Amino acid sequence: METMDLEFDGTTYACRIVNSNDDEELIIAPTSLLDALRPHSFEEGNDGFVNEEAVRIDENVFFYTDDVDLKLPDCELVEILKESNPEWFD
Repeated sequence: METMDLEFDGTTYACRIVNSNDDEELIIAPTSLLDALRPHSFEEGNDGFVNEEAVRIDENVFFYTDDVDLKLPDCELVEILKESNPEWFD
């Protein structure tokens, strides 16, 4: 299980790294990070991101999932990811 931390606005978020079909390392982040990056709804007339740093972080994250899912073994996490992204995982 490979992990990494992303920091935003003074808070550290534990993320996972999983490999795609092409052996590309993909960052899987908790939805709590997404909530911090985009606290505004898209209906409010903006893109929803707090600032440019939030946009930059989001561009590097492949997928957001529940914090509980991030604690699963790799094979179980990949099964969850595969449901929404079948072309990325065997």
